[in-house]
Amino acid sequence: MKRTVYIASLYLTLLLLFGACSKDKGNYVYTSLDKVTIDVTGLATSYSLLRFDTLRIKPVVKYRGETINPDAPQFKELSFTWEMYPTQISRTIQEKYTIGNTIPLKVALDEKEAVWEVLLTVTNTNTGVKEFAKFTVAITPSLAEGWMVMYEKDGGTDVGMIVNNEISKTNTSERVLYDLYSASNNVPLEGTPGSIISSYASGPATLKIYAQTSADVVSINPTTFQKIDDFSTIFWSKPLVKAPQMIKATEKRKEFVINNNKLHIIDYLILGNGRRAFENPLSGNYGTLAPWVASTTTAFDAVVYDQTNKKFMKVIAGGTEIIPIATTQTPAAIGFDVNNVGMEFEMADLGYSTIANSGWENMIMKDAAGKRFLTIADFKTGEISTIGKEKYDMSNCPEIGAINSITASMSSRVFYYSSPSHVYQFDYTAGLTPVRWNAPGNEKITNIALQKHYNTNAALGVVLYNPKNFCKILYVATYNETTKIGSVYQMEINLTSGVITPGTEKKYTGFGKIKAMAWKPYFIL
Repeated sequence: MKRTVYIASLYLTLLLLFGACSKDKGNYVYTSLDKVTIDVTGLATSYSLLRFDTLRIKPVVKYRGETINPDAPQFKELSFTWEMYPTQISRTIQEKYTIGNTIPLKVALDEKEAVWEVLLTVTNTNTGVKEFAKFTVAITPSLAEGWMVMYEKDGGTDVGMIVNNEISKTNTSERVLYDLYSASNNVPLEGTPGSIISSYASGPATLKIYAQTSADVVSINPTTFQKIDDFSTIFWSKPLVKAPQMIKATEKRKEFVINNNKLHIIDYLILGNGRRAFENPLSGNYGTLAPWVASTTTAFDAVVYDQTNKKFMKVIAGGTEIIPIATTQTPAAIGFDVNNVGMEFEMADLGYSTIANSGWENMIMKDAAGKRFLTIADFKTGEISTIGKEKYDMSNCPEIGAINSITASMSSRVFYYSSPSHVYQFDYTAGLTPVRWNAPGNEKITNIALQKHYNTNAALGVVLYNPKNFCKILYVATYNETTKIGSVYQMEINLTSGVITPGTEKKYTGFGKIKAMAWKPYFIL
């Protein structure tokens, strides 16, 4: 009986205690949490895009029973953040990016090629409560084939690319890509632009792009534009003085760097396993080298120009020094002696040859009186007595004193030069110099180039290493000093006459000050 009374008393006490607690609301502050929902109905959960394409995702966000206006959200306490970070598949990438702060996402994806998570976070800033929506995005390579432009911008150097059906061998959508190097490496190249080239010297397994500035020389992965090596690692033994002057590749499977007036080489004809790098500089008795190496040679490993002694010099096959050309020269009446040029080298481009599957260097030289000449030389045939094929006086050509760029066709005797205001065609066989193009408005011409590559082997080029419309497309780069904007004009030319085809001009703008241009082949790694 006592036990029954005890249990009943305990039950009554507990009932009173819980009742008191349920009525005690005066000691606490309760917040009613307004629910945010992210509606992704109809949206894909995973995306696959080419690098530099635009990602668009437009979810529906609801709050307090209302759909939020994506263009003008009506609730100021809500914030929206889109973030991007690598998935577990891409563990080698550590970056994390904020890519948007509005409900709809529209962003060009210039991040590295990998699989990423894209996360939308909606935060109630009053309560700190967050709601999430997650998407998977795979960025795939887009840098197949195009026309590269190297430009000065914001105190550094970067590279852009133009892609269209006048360039690409496969049907493609027209697009312009900007700041490829800085987008892939987080910083631009140091220094001002120098030279850029796509090299196939190393063979299909390790194809590279090389870029040289006043302060660096780098090798670049052609599908991602990520840096492979820079000045600190591109040599077997890093030079004590960092003064890069040019980078070059030739079809004889050689790559060259001139640094601090010293010539360094990678020779892929010499078999070797693993990483390749530029060797110690070649020796030799020479003066100041022009920032140039001949594009195509057969008997020689290289041909360079000695500005001090005003003559061409060579590197023999497998050679370790720069030496004179041995053969006594007996040039034709219109030719010149490559061992006694007597002029200052200014600029060059590989041009037309009367020999099949060849190319002759077209070079601008200036004599002591300031007169300029177009000189044409055959460095591919080797030790012949008539290397210096032709020499033409340009002293009567318009604006020749303001010449800043040249380009020569390898398909015909079409040769252009530019001043800041005009593009001229120097028809040296007829002695005519017609104006072919005028710079518009406040724009000044900074560079010109025909669409081609250094390959002279037609059979090889058909497959991969020469562009579509070989030597048929002319590019003119301009710069507006007021707006600080660089542009590229693309136009078709007549292969025989050099006349620009009416109605073919296209303009691409938004670059920096362009100093060099080059074709980028479709490299398969």
